[in-house]
Order: sequence, then structure tokens, then C-alpha cells
Amino acid sequence: MQPNDDIRARYAREHIPNAVFYIPFGYYYAVRLGTVWKLLSWMLIYIMPTAFYSWLTFDGVWWQFAVNYALVLMAVFSLYELGYIFNDTVAIRREQQPAIRLYEPNFRHFKQYMWVIVLVRLFYAAQAIGLLVLLNRQWHTIDSRHIWFVRACIICMLVVFWIYNNWRSKYNVWLYSLLVFSRYLPFMLLYRIDGWAILMLWLSFPMVNWLERFSMPRYRFPVMRKLIPTEQSKTLFRAVYYMVILMVPLVLPKPLIATYMYLFPIEILCFYRLMLLLVVKHHKPKNYLNG
Repeated sequence: MQPNDDIRARYAREHIPNAVFYIPFGYYYAVRLGTVWKLLSWMLIYIMPTAFYSWLTFDGVWWQFAVNYALVLMAVFSLYELGYIFNDTVAIRREQQPAIRLYEPNFRHFKQYMWVIVLVRLFYAAQAIGLLVLLNRQWHTIDSRHIWFVRACIICMLVVFWIYNNWRSKYNVWLYSLLVFSRYLPFMLLYRIDGWAILMLWLSFPMVNWLERFSMPRYRFPVMRKLIPTEQSKTLFRAVYYMVILMVPLVLPKPLIATYMYLFPIEILCFYRLMLLLVVKHHKPKNYLNG
């Protein structure tokens, strides 16, 4: 695909090796993140809250939790990256102003080896889930029904990403929160189902990320464009969002909040956004807001 006036370049790195199509987490890092600082940010907004809220529902040995978490993470993200791959190679053909994240050699490689890439990604996920089943037959840390919940959730994640990639309209933004949360939810289905933990996990990132999508020029929703008039104003919006979330429990009846521990990830993310608000006044990190 050759550049033209309708293309919005979003290259995260100067060179993207074709090997990232096959390496778990490699595609996301090389194509969507591109820097170590953005990787650390991703760990803060994804790894930290999913691990924390999942840990709240677990009662057992910490290292078994860590293994279970790593296996679910492998299954979820290997396939979520597959959705990214199809978004960046196939779905963009339906857009008038596509965001181009891959170089010409990458497009050629995907076209030639598409089904190999798909099978490799499915293999990673199947092996991770299979190992999860085998290990927990010995450990008994996960009810077999909950493993089926996780499987079903991952399959639904793929379906939602397929619909999102094929529904190229400004109205597909309404599906975006479900799409983003679909990569968070599987961790909450492994052990005891905790509604408060699931709600707070959704508020930790999928919700604010969804609201931001309504401000993007191609979606043109007036209310959010007033709150977020430019890409740069997202930094302030995010900080205010987390401060508001932290203030809400102060006006709720005490019985509705079982413990303030649920707010811990929100507090960390609020502090992070406030610090970032100060940092970007003097320095713009590489690839910052390069969505």
C-alpha cells in the first residue's frame, strides 16, 4: 500500500520485521507501542488492573495464580493481536483515511502467509488454554466451568473484533468499549465472580478509552469533541476522569462500597495521569498519543 493524501501514517518504529506477525506480544509492541515507555504504560493500564482485580477473586498459592494469569494472558493477547493484524492489513482497505502502521514489505508478507499467521496465533491460544486445563486438574485452583467461561469469552472477543473490523462506520464506536473490555474480562472469570471488581476493571481503562473515541474526527460526536477538542487535550481529560471516579464513592452510601481496596488501581492510574500531565508540558515522549 503506497502513501497518498488520504493516508494517516502511524508508524511506531522505523523498521518492523515480519517476525512480529508470529511472536506473541511482538506485534503489539512493534506496531502499536514502539517504545519501552509505552510498553511500561501498557503494563500499567492493562497488566496491573487485570492482575489486581483477578487476584481479589483468588484464594490460593500466589505462584499458581501467576501461572494461571500468564496462560490466560497468552491466550487472550495472541488472538487480540490477530484482530490488530487484520485491522492493520485488511480492514483499512474499507476506510477513506486509513491509519497506516505497517510498511510495504509487511503488507506483502501478510498477503503471502496470512493463513500461516492465523494458524500460529490459534496454536498459541490453544496451547495456553490446554496447559491451563492440565495444570488445574492437579491444582484445583479453577473450577472447570470457569475455564469454559474463559474459553467462551475469548471466542466472543474474536467475534467482536471480526464485527468491528468489518463494520467500518462512525457508529462502530459504540462497539469499541465492548471490544476493549473483551481483552480484560477473561481474567475475571477464572475464580469467584465479583461484580464490583468487574465494574472497577471496566472503569480503569475501557470506559475512558471508549469516551475518547467519540472525540476523534472520523466519529464527529459533538459533545465529546467539546470535552476533548484536540488529541493533546486527552492528557487533561484522562487525569480529570480518574479524579472523578475516585470522588464518586464519597457520595455513595457506605454499604454500596464493600472495601476501598477496589479503588487502588484507579488511584495508581490517577497519579500516573497527573504526573504525565506535568511531563508533557515540557516533553512529549516518542509515539505519545500516536493512536
